[in-house]
Amino acid sequence: MRHYIREIRQNTAGMSVRDKAEYILTYYWYHILGIVAAVGLILFLIIYFGFREDPPLFTCAMVNQEINYERDGELEKDFSEASGIDPDRMDINSDYNISYGDTKLEGVNESSYEKFFFKWQNGELDAVVLPESFYQYCRELGGTFRSIAGWDTEGMSVYEDGGEVTAVDVADTSLADYLDNEMGERLLLAFPDTGGHEEACQEFLDFIKPGKAFASTGSE
Repeated sequence: MRHYIREIRQNTAGMSVRDKAEYILTYYWYHILGIVAAVGLILFLIIYFGFREDPPLFTCAMVNQEINYERDGELEKDFSEASGIDPDRMDINSDYNISYGDTKLEGVNESSYEKFFFKWQNGELDAVVLPESFYQYCRELGGTFRSIAGWDTEGMSVYEDGGEVTAVDVADTSLADYLDNEMGERLLLAFPDTGGHEEACQEFLDFIKPGKAFASTGSE
């Protein structure tokens, strides 16, 4: 760097400020570009590794429900109080209105479809609340769900897929109080096989067991 500075001073001696600037941009633009790129990379790495948020400890997507962020936040708060998981470390999200197969919804954002399956593929979905037809659609695409045969589902109606217990019927859980079923078909809670956080998934099942009430509903 000192070499270039010395060279520029020698070659621009006696030039006006404007001429010096034009000379530097003409003969040293690639050096400037390299420095800017290096500084940008350093700043990116500092921000990415120094200030990125911790990944969620539990993620649940609710497919084709009313998009209601207030309701989603209440669920996070209630589940946090029951499980001890920081609400900032969980993501219960209804922003997944998806058209598929013969089910065509008006005004849906196609990015929801891409976001859903991108998160599934990357192992970022621990649980999914979904209509039975969308469950079958995911299976047709090659997606598989965890077997929950050994999990505690006492008091719940379970859903079998190929002889394996892979979901529970949401209608038989306290979670149903927070959901609508405008499509009129069975709503399931299932767990994509790529997801992790099995302990948090079991805690969520415990949280929605029949007879339990969410704190925010005021029920007993």
